[in-house]
Amino acid sequence: MALRNYVTHPDDDSPLVAHVVNGALQVQEVNPTNASGAPFSARNSGAFVDVTSAGTPILSLQHDGVGSLSMLLRQLELYCDGKGIAAVDLVHGGTLTGPSFSPITGSDFELDTAATAITGGTVIASMFVGRDTTGRLITNVNSALQIDSGSVGPLSIVVSPIDGNLKVLGTVSWLEI
Repeated sequence: MALRNYVTHPDDDSPLVAHVVNGALQVQEVNPTNASGAPFSARNSGAFVDVTSAGTPILSLQHDGVGSLSMLLRQLELYCDGKGIAAVDLVHGGTLTGPSFSPITGSDFELDTAATAITGGTVIASMFVGRDTTGRLITNVNSALQIDSGSVGPLSIVVSPIDGNLKVLGTVSWLEI
């Protein structure tokens, strides 16, 4: 459980959020009009979706370009139907083919589940899911990535089947500060 307190910046009264993550104190300035420090989560759909080709983005997030909050990525989860094997990458800054971003209620970020391909970007986390590992979880991936209105490109869960087609469900969780 994270300890979170709001304090005032000594120079200009702007709010700061201080929270303990894995024993380390993190302090960051937050938007004074929306200093929620709220946790969010998004998934690719309410049901498993078919993945038949390599490099398929099943979920992408990007800043809406309006708000001033930043995303601190907390965890990535992926589940499959157990009938195939897939490589899964978390990619930041790629170019999507056919995206359709929609607002996330209460968030400064938008969600896309319509894109059919991705090119470029930087892989920031990888894992495999398959017959013996129907669910995988990566936690505490926030140490090196902060996404805000100045970030280039979306954050995407990208799936590449290795052995047969499969059905997947992906989730990304983050904190907005």
